[in-house]
Amino acid sequence: MQVVDFKTYVQYVMAAEWPPTWTDAALQTGAMAVKQYGWYYTMHYRGGSGTGGCYDVADNTNDQIYQPESRTKKPAHLLAIDATWTKSATKNGSFALMGYRSGASVACGADADGFHLYQHSSLACANNGMTVDQILHVYFDPGLVIWTPAATPSVIFFSPANQAQVTTGTAATLSWAEQPTAGTTIASRHESLLMALPLNGSCAVDRWVTIASPGWQATAASPQTVTGLRPGFCYRAVVALTDSNNVTTQWQSGTMRVDAAGPRATFTGPLPNVVTATTSSSVTVSWTETVTSGTHIISRRLSTERSAQAGAGTCAGAQWVAIGATTAASPVSSTGLGRLYCYRYSLVLTDSAGHTSTTVSAVVQEPSV
Repeated sequence: MQVVDFKTYVQYVMAAEWPPTWTDAALQTGAMAVKQYGWYYTMHYRGGSGTGGCYDVADNTNDQIYQPESRTKKPAHLLAIDATWTKSATKNGSFALMGYRSGASVACGADADGFHLYQHSSLACANNGMTVDQILHVYFDPGLVIWTPAATPSVIFFSPANQAQVTTGTAATLSWAEQPTAGTTIASRHESLLMALPLNGSCAVDRWVTIASPGWQATAASPQTVTGLRPGFCYRAVVALTDSNNVTTQWQSGTMRVDAAGPRATFTGPLPNVVTATTSSSVTVSWTETVTSGTHIISRRLSTERSAQAGAGTCAGAQWVAIGATTAASPVSSTGLGRLYCYRYSLVLTDSAGHTSTTVSAVVQEPSV
């Protein structure tokens, strides 16, 4: 028996059950079925037990195939899951159990029975231009209700980058890109700071407070410069966006640990403060280094970080994973970039006085075509 994060479980089931070459609508419909099926049985225990204890679903065709040792998650699977992750469905007022079967290559909905998604005929629906919601209604009506949260504007931070800790001096530049919901514009914005005490040199702490010093706030667009940061503390930027539909969302940046004496790196490529789209499989990563008087750089480590795009053409909400590193000086050629991924670069510098800093680059985005 294995205990596994639910999203990881759905990703590997998709890799086993749905061909990655199928259309977006077909894969997203499959992602809905896999998610609904798995979650239904976490809420409706059927008495399964084994040497490792109780379990919710089997890892074979009795339920859903889960084989992380032999299956490979493809970008198409990850995108389909992310595109539908916040959606859920009920049938006749209860959480919908969405079973599915392979079925035959027949016309869209020809084998629909109200309780199963038939994969091959649902592919025909997708190829006919139907949306995910329309396909689900074909196979699970009557009584199906699909719940989708309201779309909200989003932010991707460049400095300090999302999910990163950087080391800065007593002043810092905050920069971000805004992604309004389709059909809306950003009506207003509000920026502020949170502060925390580091734990063993790390800003990965639970207690953050709104600060009085510096009591910095702004309402202007990116970039913004904040001064008066205090050595020995961690800071995090907060940007709240309100769109033309009066929907407000709040996003928090990565963290800044203040060390005024630490070495500084400034990326000159990827282009700072923007998402750089490229169809090339390689980019040149370059930066400049600045040290405190009397010191010099004794080590550097540049890590390549990658994330599947949370949605086609967007890096907002990316979940970054390091996939390689080098100790070479600037410039460095980064190769092997793949479609439907986002990339960024994390540089750690250490000087001869023992000060260390981390700087994270802007983002490179590989489009889907």
